[in-house]
Amino acid sequence: MQKTTKPPPAICVAAHHKSVRELMADNEFRALANQPGFLIELRLDFFNDLTDASLSRAMDQFAPNAVATFRHPAEGGMRKDVSDAERLHFLQLAVNRGASFVDIEARTPRDGFNKRAARLIVSHHEFSRPLSYDELRGIWLKQSSQGVADVIKVVSMPKSILDTVPVLRLLDELQNMPRASQVERISGAKVNLPTPLFLCMGEFGAWTRILAGRFGEPFTFARSENAPGTAPGQLTWREMDELYRFRAITETTPIYGVIGNPIAHSLSPLLHNTAFKEMQEDGVYVPFLVDCNPAEFVRAFGTILKGLSVTIPHKESALAACQHLDPSAKAIGAVNTLVRASESSAGLHPEWLGLNTDAPAAADALESALGSLSGKQILILGAGGAARAIAFGVKERGATVMLLNRTRERAQNLARDVGATVIADSDLAKVKIDAIVNATPVGMQPNVDASPLEESQIPPGVLVYDTVYNPQRTKLLELAEKRGCRTLEGVSMFIGQGVRQFERWTGKNAPREAMERAVLDELKKRRSQ
Repeated sequence: MQKTTKPPPAICVAAHHKSVRELMADNEFRALANQPGFLIELRLDFFNDLTDASLSRAMDQFAPNAVATFRHPAEGGMRKDVSDAERLHFLQLAVNRGASFVDIEARTPRDGFNKRAARLIVSHHEFSRPLSYDELRGIWLKQSSQGVADVIKVVSMPKSILDTVPVLRLLDELQNMPRASQVERISGAKVNLPTPLFLCMGEFGAWTRILAGRFGEPFTFARSENAPGTAPGQLTWREMDELYRFRAITETTPIYGVIGNPIAHSLSPLLHNTAFKEMQEDGVYVPFLVDCNPAEFVRAFGTILKGLSVTIPHKESALAACQHLDPSAKAIGAVNTLVRASESSAGLHPEWLGLNTDAPAAADALESALGSLSGKQILILGAGGAARAIAFGVKERGATVMLLNRTRERAQNLARDVGATVIADSDLAKVKIDAIVNATPVGMQPNVDASPLEESQIPPGVLVYDTVYNPQRTKLLELAEKRGCRTLEGVSMFIGQGVRQFERWTGKNAPREAMERAVLDELKKRRSQ
């Protein structure tokens, strides 16, 4: 598309209410209706008291910031007893009373409908499956060629992160294609080209909601703070506005992210978006639920990304996504940070440098509690990517490393690589240990009652360090305190590795205090809930 000055994207908060009366009494929606940059979607098919009079009262309150929708039952509508003519009647009334947008499915006849000053959204919903690139493009071309839609909205349900790639591909094409080429693609029809609004539902589709403004889409959908939303995967409007700064995202905003599976628990978006906000730096950091090989993800999404964090279970397999490796990351055999090493050009994908900021962050945290690590006996629980990083990090600073893992063979492989010894559960009371480090996800949200060790297995008096940071006080740390042990929370390593990531990506000093304060405040908030 031609680069033009566009208004900032808006956040459309979907009304979930069962009646007009309930909506109009909701103080949250009343306040949002008067805020610039916000829209309210009126789901007319939800209302059990819908009449001409009640809708007129609602429009008096919410116009002109209203998006009027009366969803067809075949596309998620709640009213099967209403005809197309009746639905259009209420949508026409909403438009007549000043709605900014009106959303009508492509399947719904619009005979006699007059959008007046409103912008017409022609929509298509697939609640049970993803759409291929050819299907998505076909819908776009068909509706564009008719020359009536201002916005073409297509919503689908991905089953994998790779199912969202067709959306990225088409959005990228539409954004970068010269206008004349777009017209040619629509069989030469002289039409006003509509704006795309392509969204994917569920956690796999979260990026399509957060990054809508990056591709010139007019708004995104969000839910209220006190309701589950009207479609799977909607974030709250406050998350969109305050955490992701959605309304500040432009077509040139640098994009960073974190890949993992699971990913919903991660506080990395809070950590890094706080840093961008504190420094007034243009940038947004997005969570990606990645259920495929990281190299596949990076190849598909790499052209829009400037940097990536990598978390469980991808730290070792992400090596394959890197064309270059930092020497320490190569030695460790795991990466938690990808830095864009080259820009993409026609027909080429960018190259990536793999780093590991876990290793120095963990070693720093242990040194803050133990002093010099030289000669210290460190027992690491686990043998995955995090364990590898920590083992190499503390070994480099002179510590002796022992490993305890559920799968002994994997621990033996790591022991050979790093120069460590493998012990069994029965050895815990027999060997000298200065510190135990949990490098497994055991005890992580939501499995907060789990611990990698039982209370009786923890040697009294040792330092117990749990790299799990959510929750802040894990079951392992609680058990360790009962044994008279000093404890160290994983948030220290989490902050340390994130600070290093931010500085490598941006070349600027990270606002560590602000990042730490934001994470600690959020963890405190979660403990109180």
